[in-house]
Amino acid sequence: MRLRVLLIAEACNPTWTSVPLVGYSMSRALASHPELEVTLVTHVRNREGLKGDPLHHKADIVYIDNEWVAKPLYTLSKLIRGGQTLSWTIDTAMSWPSYMVFELQVHHHFQNQLLRRDFDLIHRVTPLTPTQGSPLAARTRVPMLIGPLNGGLPWPREYPELRRQEREWLVPLRGAYRYAPFYRSTYRHLAGVIAGSRHTATEIPSYFKGKRFYLPENGVNPERFPLSHDWPEPQGRFRFVTVGRLVPYKGTDLTIEAISQSPLLRSCEFVIIGDGPHRPELERLVQQHGLQDCVSFPGWVDQTKLGAELRKAQAFVFPSLREFGGGVVLEALASGLPSIIVDYGGPAELVTPACGTLLPLVPRVELVPQLRAAMEDLASNPERCRQLGAAACQQVRDNFVWEVKAKRVVEMYRELLGCQETGATVNQVAPASR
Repeated sequence: MRLRVLLIAEACNPTWTSVPLVGYSMSRALASHPELEVTLVTHVRNREGLKGDPLHHKADIVYIDNEWVAKPLYTLSKLIRGGQTLSWTIDTAMSWPSYMVFELQVHHHFQNQLLRRDFDLIHRVTPLTPTQGSPLAARTRVPMLIGPLNGGLPWPREYPELRRQEREWLVPLRGAYRYAPFYRSTYRHLAGVIAGSRHTATEIPSYFKGKRFYLPENGVNPERFPLSHDWPEPQGRFRFVTVGRLVPYKGTDLTIEAISQSPLLRSCEFVIIGDGPHRPELERLVQQHGLQDCVSFPGWVDQTKLGAELRKAQAFVFPSLREFGGGVVLEALASGLPSIIVDYGGPAELVTPACGTLLPLVPRVELVPQLRAAMEDLASNPERCRQLGAAACQQVRDNFVWEVKAKRVVEMYRELLGCQETGATVNQVAPASR
């Protein structure tokens, strides 16, 4: 019997990146699963992005319009933050009122169907942040699951300057979300929570008695991002690549410094894909160290071109110092690239020693030499790269293709509803270790 699921994904847009793309990818994968009958409810801002999308043939889609509150708060948030690239804690806090209104409107729209138990389960996919409570959770007797949730990773003590550079002055007040309306009632009424990271699993309150699951939120869609089968052999100089917003915590300056200290790495290429407020400083460092011949800045590229750029590289270097998810890491693994990451946050839950190098989170004076050594090891050892690259491809196929992730979520649904129906004691599932 097919499960009738009300899927809430306030952010769900295939034409955007980050959370909206995660919301879309998870929604489409679940709507495509033969055991589910899905009704998707999302924000009206996603209507244009979903226009003509195959998702319309797989799920009933309902759009909620709360722009009367969301739009002015978004404008005010940009003004306070001085743009859209920094101060993400402020952005999350400013979005709280509009999301509460959104979910109350969801309840109003589906109130009669929820009373009739037309759905077997409610699953809220986005927002991903654990700071947003659910007004709906206490207003329905239909079992409700939220997640994957990810966020709240502490700023590393080894790099105290990062929080100031990212304008995260609201961080000391972040814990106030636990006292916000609907937060306690959410966890007293939820049937289940999916933690998207090990840290976020620790933020789920102790008074929550429902089912705990673990599943990183990011995945790979082979239709949008073709999967490789092996390591891309160099066609010229050994090429390192990184992808992301050019902001201080991404650690791109660490990589530039590591290259500057090594004759071997100076003979390689380093391609920095992305843009952001830190770019002028990075370009200055490249000139200061005389690396113009080996470091390039192509800017942002679309998904199709990104796949091609990754497949021209031989290794992915991403020493981000505070990364929640790290979806780009999965795209690098899917391209057969050995990855060099810092063992902290989301990337460390995607990369294993079998498919990459995990560096300890240590102060800059220690991290740069370790990063240099890891890059030199890959640049001088093609056989090791082949082994790591093959394992990287397999890691994605086994665990992070959206179809595989959807199957695991459906297993969670069945397990959660089985406990609900039988009244069985719920066993908590701890995050998997590497």
